[in-house]
Amino acid sequence: MCRVGDGEHVERLLTAARTYWGEDSGGDGCVVAEAYGEDIRLVARTLMVAKAICRVVSARLVVLGDPEWLRLGEAFGAVEDFRPEVPPAALVTGRAEREPAREVPVVHVQGGGALRAYALFPDHGPCSIGDELPARVAAFFERHVWPRRETIAPSAERVAWRAKSGYEVRTATERRQLRYYGCARLGLDPDRPTITVYGHTPGHDKELFDATVRFAAGDESANWLFHDPVPDPHSRMRRVPGDLSPNLLWSMTDVGVAFGDSDLPAFGIPVIQAGWSEGGACGATHVVRTPSEHRSLLAAAIAEHAKGETILGPDQRERARLWLWLRRCGADVPTHLLPHWEHDTDYANAFAVNLEHAERDGDPLFEAVRRMWDRREPVLTRFDFHDPAGLATTLTPARSVR
Repeated sequence: MCRVGDGEHVERLLTAARTYWGEDSGGDGCVVAEAYGEDIRLVARTLMVAKAICRVVSARLVVLGDPEWLRLGEAFGAVEDFRPEVPPAALVTGRAEREPAREVPVVHVQGGGALRAYALFPDHGPCSIGDELPARVAAFFERHVWPRRETIAPSAERVAWRAKSGYEVRTATERRQLRYYGCARLGLDPDRPTITVYGHTPGHDKELFDATVRFAAGDESANWLFHDPVPDPHSRMRRVPGDLSPNLLWSMTDVGVAFGDSDLPAFGIPVIQAGWSEGGACGATHVVRTPSEHRSLLAAAIAEHAKGETILGPDQRERARLWLWLRRCGADVPTHLLPHWEHDTDYANAFAVNLEHAERDGDPLFEAVRRMWDRREPVLTRFDFHDPAGLATTLTPARSVR
């Protein structure tokens, strides 16, 4: 991915930022933007969100980061050697550091889509993203999304259809046929439940991941598929082959063990969530926090399958689709200023063009940031959820997605 010092469009980008966005918002305070890593897309989002907050609170922009990105920060009006007498008004970052407890608002900008960000406001003392954010996101979900599930449902179905990522199975018969084929290919027993373990990041959630591996190693009543390299202590424990299609993998899977967000419950597959995620408390998955809880739920999932039942709760599929909608639509803010994430290697040029020609007045980025800031909401949103009538008229009515 292009850094600010690379590529033929860099000087155009720096000139556009300096010419049209280099003003200083003034004020005695500051907003700190962290610009680290290789990806210009994440740095661009971080700087634009920080600029928007500077506009809301009348503060100066301070950029901390790699030397290459400081050039871009300076073009956006960042001040050098600024030492405020009070703590910064906010920290805007693309680094997912869950542990540090901070006393200032933290806005975590994420990749994907148009513009996505979560925020943590420490209104009652220092707090960390890891400890506090999932509960606050869940409270937002319960207050604004779940009560409007009937209104949102058609849009949520469309989002789920887009998010299938190659999972095209439409009938139980088709899924059963693919399941038998996939199990035969991997040498597994199709009459036993298949547990698929995925989404683990080495070094994170080690205790629960190790507990999963140990449980699988001692259990021969189920098939076990791991995306990570693990020992093969028995014939029903496998690593997922790289050429296994989503159709085969998810047709074989009866229960997922996820170490982060998972969309599988939206498609009727229950998930035990053994890792952290922003939406972990929204009710779409079974969240476990200790190895003993994890072992108990794994055993229960296998036992339920033996009886022809499932651990998928009565509301979990609907909650998963609503959470998927919130992530990919309700909390994905379209803006003329930032190119879509998928621009990839063409991003620097597209960003420069936008800065040269897109007007900031009325751009959804600024209204969304102001709304999040004024209401102390944990997520940047496309819609004003405090205006139910407006939300209902904005969403597209139901239609076929096939």
